Amino acid sequence: MTPNKSDVKPDMYIYDIPTMTRHNLCQNILQDDVWVELAEHMGFDKSDIDDIKNTSVESNDREADELLVRWGEQNHTVTELFVLLSRMRSYEAMHTIKGLVDKRYHKLIGRIQTNDLQNDDEDGAQKRTTKLDTMSEKILNGPIHSTDNNESDRLLGDKRFHGDKLDVNECAGGIARIDYEILRDATNNWSDRNLLGKGGFASVYKGMWISTPVAIKRIENRAASTREMGKIQVQQSLNELRHLNSCRHDNILPLYGISVNGPETCFVCQLMQGGSLEQRLFRRPPDVPPLTWRQRINIAGGVARGLQFLHTFQKRPRIHGDIKPGNILLDPCSQPKIGDFGLVREGNENETIVSCAYGTRPYLPPEFLVYKKLTTKVDSFSFGIVLFELSTGLRALDARKKSFLIKIIKSHCADDKLLSLIDHTAGNVEDKETIFKTLVDLGMDCTKDNYEERLDMVKVLKFFEENFYFSS
Repeated sequence: MTPNKSDVKPDMYIYDIPTMTRHNLCQNILQDDVWVELAEHMGFDKSDIDDIKNTSVESNDREADELLVRWGEQNHTVTELFVLLSRMRSYEAMHTIKGLVDKRYHKLIGRIQTNDLQNDDEDGAQKRTTKLDTMSEKILNGPIHSTDNNESDRLLGDKRFHGDKLDVNECAGGIARIDYEILRDATNNWSDRNLLGKGGFASVYKGMWISTPVAIKRIENRAASTREMGKIQVQQSLNELRHLNSCRHDNILPLYGISVNGPETCFVCQLMQGGSLEQRLFRRPPDVPPLTWRQRINIAGGVARGLQFLHTFQKRPRIHGDIKPGNILLDPCSQPKIGDFGLVREGNENETIVSCAYGTRPYLPPEFLVYKKLTTKVDSFSFGIVLFELSTGLRALDARKKSFLIKIIKSHCADDKLLSLIDHTAGNVEDKETIFKTLVDLGMDCTKDNYEERLDMVKVLKFFEENFYFSS
């Protein structure tokens, strides 16, 4: 019997897990380093795990809490976590969050099956194990955010953009084809010394191609935790290729070529030697100077110009959907280019209703998170949050305190304490307080609760031209 929608427990995001439940979960998965295996199921690789170990704060929950922070920022849910734990046979951990997921998933808890296995013959045990695997796989690969039949397309977007028949040849017309062996040589056989970073689906290496410094994104054929995730990996890669190929602009990361004749597909892009804005703001090495106020203005203006282009260069706007410091890349002169086009979607003139929220939670507006309304104002909101980060030097979300920067900004405005948030590392120029207030005010206009009242990126760019003498 299919449950009525009114009987189904709403899906909870990882960052909304109650404090005590979260603590009990962390304590459970810390035992015997269960969190490391869980991290692998979540799609994190060895370098990610090492980074979690190095950056986790000293607390009783340590690495486990840091893992939940990072996975939660990607908008994953408690139900997804529950299912991953079932694959690991971590039934005690499942019990800690059982009350937070819908009852239809409770059958994944295999305590009874496990007890039976201990008293069963080998053949019977194998059958029970197979049955449990099948049950878990069925739920993992089915819709897990709702009972809507269309939900199996979650994260895949509009079928016109992400159809199953979409392939590399269709997306890469006119792009230079590069032999895989050339790229392997350019990276010293994918040497760790050339590794720039890793994500859920790809690793990025620096190399030299035709005497040109490049970043080579290698789409890795990692074992996805579900067939659905495997499909998402392919579709996001094709989506990124399609949009990087079609969107040529000074503030959008250029795609030089693609390799499809090796064991992994590779994208070859411009090497942004200034790193990401996230690195410069929050993980800056001691020998790298902080960004000045003028640099921050130029970065914000360049991102605004790139988004304005995305939203207007064709009749139907292209919505990036994941604007954040990690996706804003800088050249040696700190000029910005927007990267990571895996989640870009084609919008309508007014609004589009999508199957689920995607992107990075602290940068997404309420109408998208709650009602799945997708408009260009999603990018406006994200841009506004980036302005707050540029102005204050604070992260959009302090996940451990569940403290959102936008709420801190609003409360300090109400208490007339806004200037206490200024990032003094940007320098002591005479007009720094004016610059700070102007950027924050613009951020407030971009993050209004009512999306119809938010500034669009055409007006935002005009604001930079008129107030900061920014040349477009």
